[in-house]
Amino acid sequence: MQFTTLIVAAASLALGTNAAALRRDGARLAQFRIFGAEGCKALNYGFYTVDYTDIGVCNAITADVESVNLEVQTADAAGCTLFIYSDANCSAGETATSVNVCSDVPEETESWGSYQILC
Repeated sequence: MQFTTLIVAAASLALGTNAAALRRDGARLAQFRIFGAEGCKALNYGFYTVDYTDIGVCNAITADVESVNLEVQTADAAGCTLFIYSDANCSAGETATSVNVCSDVPEETESWGSYQILC
């Protein structure tokens, strides 16, 4: 019986350790919501979080996104700007976001493709 308890305890510890490794490091800097239609009202696909470890890193947006709304930018992000791009490499169509301002994809582009935060 004690052996079974020991096995269960070891398995719980291993699962807890793996879950901790999946968590992101650093403070949350921002959160933005993505939409599949212009105007930030229809086809809500959910949100992305931006953490301290994202500073200067290009991140792909994995859905067909036509509008973005920066919902929150924390005090930890003072002096930082979240940019969205019309390509997957953070190199075309750079647009700075502002809190609670809907950013529609430019007419010549099909969807937003990536984001990064710069401080």
